[in-house]
Amino acid sequence: MSLFKYKFRPPHMGKYPMEQVKRVDQPTTRIDTERVPRVPLRGAFFTRPSFGDLGEHAKKERARFMAKSPLGRAIGASLAANIPLQDGPVADEVAPGTDDPEEMMKHIKSLAYFMDIDMVGICEIPDYAWYSHDGEGNEVVPDHKYAIVMIIDQGYQTMEGASGDDWISGTQSYRAYLRGQEVGNVIANYIRQLGYGARCHSAPKGQVLQIPLMLLAGLGELSRIGELVLNPFLGPRMKTNVVTTNLPMSCDKPIDFGLQQFCENCWKCARECPCNAIPFGDKIMFNGYEIWKPDVENCAKYRITNPKGSACGRCMKTCPLNKVVTPDGPLLQRVASWLGINAMWLKPLMIPIAVKLDDWLGNGKRVPGQKWWLDLEYRDGKLVLAKSNERDIDTKKKWPKDLTTAIYTAEDNPPGDSKDPFPNDRRKAMKKGAEALKPENSPKNMPKPAEKQAAE
Repeated sequence: MSLFKYKFRPPHMGKYPMEQVKRVDQPTTRIDTERVPRVPLRGAFFTRPSFGDLGEHAKKERARFMAKSPLGRAIGASLAANIPLQDGPVADEVAPGTDDPEEMMKHIKSLAYFMDIDMVGICEIPDYAWYSHDGEGNEVVPDHKYAIVMIIDQGYQTMEGASGDDWISGTQSYRAYLRGQEVGNVIANYIRQLGYGARCHSAPKGQVLQIPLMLLAGLGELSRIGELVLNPFLGPRMKTNVVTTNLPMSCDKPIDFGLQQFCENCWKCARECPCNAIPFGDKIMFNGYEIWKPDVENCAKYRITNPKGSACGRCMKTCPLNKVVTPDGPLLQRVASWLGINAMWLKPLMIPIAVKLDDWLGNGKRVPGQKWWLDLEYRDGKLVLAKSNERDIDTKKKWPKDLTTAIYTAEDNPPGDSKDPFPNDRRKAMKKGAEALKPENSPKNMPKPAEKQAAE
């Protein structure tokens, strides 16, 4: 954005024109709040391998997940060192001039942008967005009303040079998590000094589920990738950090930029997923959420045990909405973004063309000259040259549209304070997945809780 435009743009609005995006009262994917259970962090599929739930190999690889590469190990040390700063004592007195919710919203957003966060949204926290138990197995008691949700770009240029599941994939995530944690710690500490409770919830230590908060804070819509929110300007190429607080602030509304229609007609992330974890079929209702449900077990296993890379982000890499659409970015991408947001009536015509054009242009392929990192891995205590995934898009790959997803509902979670292995019953989970795909169980055919009660 030019300096001239910055001169007249209010600081709380940031550099991305989110004010152009349509605001709605509810997220564009249904959330049956009465049916959404609180779940323990112990039940998250990225946590479960640490306890041996997915076998000994996954347990071993999870233990070295961040430390398998030297750059990941370096960032991990900083993330761990910053955890003690996420919470702290609150000032005895409330600071003057902090009682206007609208002004405090502008103030905190301006602070986040001053600290180089890419985008910020604010929402009230529903009970279901709190974990029932934290990572140590302690019961979580909701104690804050508001969430400040911040998103950090994982780096378009670097992602252009990557396959999405090579040796920079994990580091892109860690870098964004680290930046979010650093800024989140500062903002939480600042709010505590103003006399209000506040806590930073980072990737290594947090008490809230960040995806529903992203939806409610108006930072994106739920995508075909499943348990991932897409932003109209950053696409899926982002990570989040949340600060919860009791500082009174005005809240944002959810957004609608037509993503549901786009994802209904684009299967590129599913086609390119290396472990077939992303569904080709319709949305289902899962734990109260309307969602394209991914096979999180397959996804977690691949990310954790990836033998030729660190983690995986091929869905982000290959998504047609993974573009640079900053005000000073490429003109064609800015025009396409503007049309996608402001000319939603054109979507039925635009989407099929856009998806085919994205493949034709080769978007999702590695861009020569953008790779700058080293393919190094710690193996048996020594750094060695590592084999790396060198994937490009596969436009001729057959699409298994009848693919069944293994579904583990809240009742399948291990107890929140459990330390013992809790093996999965994948056969049972596959049966649940097949049942969820039946037409009568489609979100369109299922009554909402209030409608069901009225009928009874």
